[in-house]
Amino acid sequence: MIELDTSDEAEVHTERELTPVSFEVHIERESTPVSFEEPKLWDDPEPPELFQKSEYTDITLIVEGKELHFAKHPLMAGSTVFANMIKGSEDKSRLELDDVTYCDMINFLECLHPKTLRLITDANLEQVAMISHRFKHEGILYRCEEYIVERFKQKSDSLDGMYPEFFFHLKVADKCEMKRAIQVGVWSAKVEKAFFSTHLWDIINEGYEHDKDFIQISADTKLQILSRRLKSTEFEIRRIQQS
Repeated sequence: MIELDTSDEAEVHTERELTPVSFEVHIERESTPVSFEEPKLWDDPEPPELFQKSEYTDITLIVEGKELHFAKHPLMAGSTVFANMIKGSEDKSRLELDDVTYCDMINFLECLHPKTLRLITDANLEQVAMISHRFKHEGILYRCEEYIVERFKQKSDSLDGMYPEFFFHLKVADKCEMKRAIQVGVWSAKVEKAFFSTHLWDIINEGYEHDKDFIQISADTKLQILSRRLKSTEFEIRRIQQS
């Protein structure tokens, strides 16, 4: 740790010593790579070259009658469900998966494959999260939850604490039992004082019951959200009355 001399004699060189420190911190924050590219959901009838048979694949996943070649280790290491299914199957090199779509499985595997490690975005969040939750793949499910949490945090300082995709993210978190994400989402769904004097009041309060994502959220999470908003609304009303 560098100790700065705050005496009068140090005033001449204080600015020069502080400048490099400020500059380095700024560069470190701005140099973090961020991708704004939305990955497209796979809709090609043929599997990507990534999931064709090779010397590195040792299991064939059968989804909707189609084959996807992959490696056992990434599946089994992150999921006890996959591990038990593979160990319990008669043919350890083939595994048929029911109630999963071919396209969704490709998107899940692309997030898991070491060669791609596709980012979680709104484009693939629901599909990947639902499969991760069903097969209890902790690594990918954690990435999905972290994505939702970051979205909640980024928008928590907005005028209303909510945003167009809020209920979509909350729905995914609720369906996949992401307790931390739900907690952060409920906290961010506050009502700010300035909200009452804007047109957002009319837009957002047209009725949550008409939102396609809100109606799919569990009753318990709905209660938490509405309670949070009611309490914050009453708090802001008292502040307005006292001002």
